[in-house]
Amino acid sequence: MDGGPSGGWVWTAYRNLAPEHPGPVDYRQMMHLLIGKLPLLGYRDGRHPAADTFALLAEQLAGVRSVTRVETADPPTLQAFQVDREGQPGVLVLWDHGEAFGGENEPPVTVTWPWPTAAASVTDAFGQTRTVRAGDGQLRLPVSDTPLFVTR
Repeated sequence: MDGGPSGGWVWTAYRNLAPEHPGPVDYRQMMHLLIGKLPLLGYRDGRHPAADTFALLAEQLAGVRSVTRVETADPPTLQAFQVDREGQPGVLVLWDHGEAFGGENEPPVTVTWPWPTAAASVTDAFGQTRTVRAGDGQLRLPVSDTPLFVTR
């Protein structure tokens, strides 16, 4: 975790959960230019995609007891965190931290990770889930800048 005034934790605050009233929005207002595209919930369309990502993250982190950064050497841009959860298997969170503006255009890197079971369930930050088989106690995963939640 990054250091800071909160003792090592980095916090994210999301203020604009929904429009203030259910009526039509005046898109010509100055505040709309500043924060009008940020609401997670809308009155006409229901939930926005960002709300689904926050819900997925909350589901994956339910019962969290600790989050530990796992140091890796190869590739150097790989971000890896082990999440210990109460009453359920832990979660391995992986993503490749690429260049800020063009990183999403980079091809994924293949990561080999020690894995104790024959298969893993891999869910990306957009909610797409797949099963990946482990061979010889190792998972081979293509990892991009989209976070992956890996569970048993």
